[in-house]
Amino acid sequence: MFLVIGVLAVAFGFISTTHTYTVGEGLYRVGISPGAPHVRDARFVFTVADALTGQALLQARALDLYIDGTRVFARDDAKSQYALGAIKRVLDKYEVARVNSEFEIGNAFPLRIEVNYLTPAGDVAPDLAATLPAAGATDPAPAALGEPATRATDADVRKQIEGDTTLPELKSGTDKQIIVPSLTTPPNPFGQVILAFLYILPVFFVSVFFTSGFMDEKMNRRLTILLSAPITPLQIILGKMLPYVLFALAGVVGMALVTQVDPGLALIIFAPAVLFIFGIYLMVPMLYRTFKDTTFISMLATSVTTAYLIFPAMFSGISDLAYMSPVTLAVKMYRAETFGAQEYLFATVPLLLIFALSLYVGTRVLNEEYLMGYRPLFRKIADAIYLILNRAHVNASILALSLMLIPIVYIAQLVALAISLNLPMRVAVGVMLLIAASIEEIAKSIGIIVLHEHGYVRSTRHVFALAFLSALGFLVGEKALLFVSVSAVAQSNLAGALFNTGLLPVPLAAHFVFTSIVSVLVVRFRWRYAFALLAAVLVHSAYNALLVGGIQ
Repeated sequence: MFLVIGVLAVAFGFISTTHTYTVGEGLYRVGISPGAPHVRDARFVFTVADALTGQALLQARALDLYIDGTRVFARDDAKSQYALGAIKRVLDKYEVARVNSEFEIGNAFPLRIEVNYLTPAGDVAPDLAATLPAAGATDPAPAALGEPATRATDADVRKQIEGDTTLPELKSGTDKQIIVPSLTTPPNPFGQVILAFLYILPVFFVSVFFTSGFMDEKMNRRLTILLSAPITPLQIILGKMLPYVLFALAGVVGMALVTQVDPGLALIIFAPAVLFIFGIYLMVPMLYRTFKDTTFISMLATSVTTAYLIFPAMFSGISDLAYMSPVTLAVKMYRAETFGAQEYLFATVPLLLIFALSLYVGTRVLNEEYLMGYRPLFRKIADAIYLILNRAHVNASILALSLMLIPIVYIAQLVALAISLNLPMRVAVGVMLLIAASIEEIAKSIGIIVLHEHGYVRSTRHVFALAFLSALGFLVGEKALLFVSVSAVAQSNLAGALFNTGLLPVPLAAHFVFTSIVSVLVVRFRWRYAFALLAAVLVHSAYNALLVGGIQ
């Protein structure tokens, strides 16, 4: 099954790179005379016919348009008029390309192109006269009204489009259009995204084998034997992961060679994504014991990871938030476009930090009691947090935990922000503020609550001290990641509120207050954690709403 899916994926990728799919492909049937130019657009199917045959086919509705030299014939029905408008827009693009190649556009910003549809004196359709003039006329005077224009050859029209000949004298029509290239919709990166996904797809297969092998050794107790050997947990994890990672990276190099791009650049782009995927899949056998649960969570992890890597890349060229995924860098690579160090760090640093966090967590929870225990997921996560913390240095552990959880919080907030930008603004603001506040408060308070459950936090004074350290660690990590992505998250007022881009004392005090609310309500007043968290989230959301209003 894996081989069949792989072959189909490669075939689909090859088709997408060699043949760009166009909506409405083959929609219009156009007849052309032997000397008329072809238009390179998949929506048009061309048929060569002489003038009499072409006119007859047009009237019989076997053709939607007929082009005889520089003359364009169309019917009055909607289909024929739509075809006429479509071919006019295609020729508009040819003219803009000619202007772009002939004139220096760096001297004006924003560039505006005024397109006038001009009619030469002759029997030519007004909509196409600007791009299909009578190429044989060297006299600047127009032909007599009603006389047929000289038939243009394909080479003549090509020269005309490229600006190699002088346009004849034209009459100005009534149509005029202003084009601002900087405001036009960028090309859809669907083909490049599918091609980049072919790098990621084999990594998922390899990581599933890695997870299955790890799970098999855990179930057969061979992992217990390894734990008794004189080697560290980190060596065990790296030893099991290394062959699969190398195989996945070899696949990246092979795909780069097949698609004729620089293998080194492909490795630089996709290596962080490969490590990120393996870091996610390392946690699956750590948290679950049965193959049934592992399979379910593996599929969930595949879906979520695929959405994170692929969805932002579909907005390449529209928003800088697309750089949150390294696939966007791959789109740039296949478009022969450059990207800077800040874009690269924005896409890769959070992924590498999550991989490092996964390795650290794996080394702390790699013991038989934790691996073989049956407990609900939220209890397994709480136990993992307890094992991560150094109980001999509780204060330093809480500060470090908030710092380490920043990459997860940051990625979750970026995903939510990218999705919210597609919603109505009023809905987006409310939903986004609640989601962001919930993620942050869980990350800042969960360590304190776990320590309280195990009897390490008793007094209210100690709660306030730990809340301050948690807020400090969170703020330091937040500002560090914000430094490499400031241009992307500063695009909107909502992003500025979410990532607290104001003066340092203000967000530090806010983080301290919100974390204290959760911790004090649980430790001192014995509230359930869910209710205490809800109270802090509401206060935090109100603060963010005021911050958004103040920025506006």
